[in-house]
Amino acid sequence: MESNFKMECFRHKLLGNKQCILEVTSDKIIITNISDQPNKRNELDINYNLFVDFKVKKQQLYAIGLITNKHHWYYSDNENLINLKQILGARVVFKGVNTLYNPLQQIGQGTFSNVYLLQSKLNNLEYFACKCLDKAQVHEKIGRQGLFDEIQAMVALKHQNIAELLEVFEGEVSYYMVMQYYDLEFTDILKELNNEDIHIIFKQLVTAVNFMHENGFMHRDLKPENIMFSDSIYFLKLIDFGLTTRDSGRCKCGTPGYVAPEILNLDTKINEYNEKCDIFSLGVIFYKMLTLDDLFQGSNHEEILENNARCNVNFDMLNGNQKIPKQAIDLLKKMLQIDPTQRIDSKSILEHQYFTVEEQTHNNTINSLNQLSRKHSSVLKILSPIQKKNGMFTSPFSMHEDDCIEKEAIMQPIPTVIMKGGIAKSRTPGRTRKLSKDTTKKYQTSDFEDVILEIKQSNYRPPKPSQLSEMYNK
Repeated sequence: MESNFKMECFRHKLLGNKQCILEVTSDKIIITNISDQPNKRNELDINYNLFVDFKVKKQQLYAIGLITNKHHWYYSDNENLINLKQILGARVVFKGVNTLYNPLQQIGQGTFSNVYLLQSKLNNLEYFACKCLDKAQVHEKIGRQGLFDEIQAMVALKHQNIAELLEVFEGEVSYYMVMQYYDLEFTDILKELNNEDIHIIFKQLVTAVNFMHENGFMHRDLKPENIMFSDSIYFLKLIDFGLTTRDSGRCKCGTPGYVAPEILNLDTKINEYNEKCDIFSLGVIFYKMLTLDDLFQGSNHEEILENNARCNVNFDMLNGNQKIPKQAIDLLKKMLQIDPTQRIDSKSILEHQYFTVEEQTHNNTINSLNQLSRKHSSVLKILSPIQKKNGMFTSPFSMHEDDCIEKEAIMQPIPTVIMKGGIAKSRTPGRTRKLSKDTTKKYQTSDFEDVILEIKQSNYRPPKPSQLSEMYNK
């Protein structure tokens, strides 16, 4: 087996240190004890049953712990251990998230997960996003295997327009998925896009989805909230793979207003759907980019879903809009076919005339993208150590020995949506306000408890990484 990485290390023993060579191949960690004759050799499979942790001192790694039936520490220099950590990445399960990261602020919230902004303890200029999931709810709703299906999908889908999962941690009561932190949200810049911007963004989005489909995956939850950018609109990142699957579609899932009609009208006993469901969701997103309107509207979830399922699309309004290219309208019609067998596929979208026409000059876009990035990355107030001490921010890592993250940040409550017999109902009590699709989250066919607390609305927004670095140092 060819070695992808090799380093010298040692183990502490009562009779003296044992010198070792640690190698990483495509699927194994091989440790050779060179202090003994003959040399002893131990092989560990790289999978999610292998647990790994680290020792840190003065912002430097100095030991790695490999845990199977026993826990063995191997000591080496910081540079080698950093490289080893990056190579293992999300292919193993790390322990001790608080050893490597400090939590700064909650920046997102899902059905049974929260997203936190983290600062690296090894380099305080590096910031990451961390999806935190309650283990009890994960095991009850999707199972440990369901979570690691999402993880394996993200690991397999290496693409410039797909968010990269860096590490997976497991605590006593929580799972943590550490990813790159992206500061520019698609929903914030949507109203300021011109036709050139739309062309640039949508091509990247279709390219990402086409890559998934070519590798046998369907996303099943494409929507504006799952599109982010790294620095500018030229670096789109598709996020949130909680519903991604390689299996045949036999489960009703997605977000009302963006779900393909074959999913909403699915008879799970006799029907199934395929990756064409993503094409319909792309069409709904494309429609919103071109018109700034929601394709399927309603004052509540029931109306949105009913209109979504009927899929009555009036293209007359688009034909009369001189600002929308004719090629875009033609592509939109092919994507929003109610019959998935008549719907265009992702490869054909990229070959459509909308993309094959001569590329326009992007000078206006180049000028505007910096404005977009600066304007919509609002500054988040980073709490000082004194404010933390006075109780304004409680570190979710330091509160619990099991590294459990609790919802300590002030967030806007999001209604939980469940699916029964084709009707979605809000489970958030005491709410009578009009619900838009922007506040709608995923739904599943099985019931689940509403875990969203009624808490105050916050005006905080996550900053750009460069702004965070400057503010934190000050």
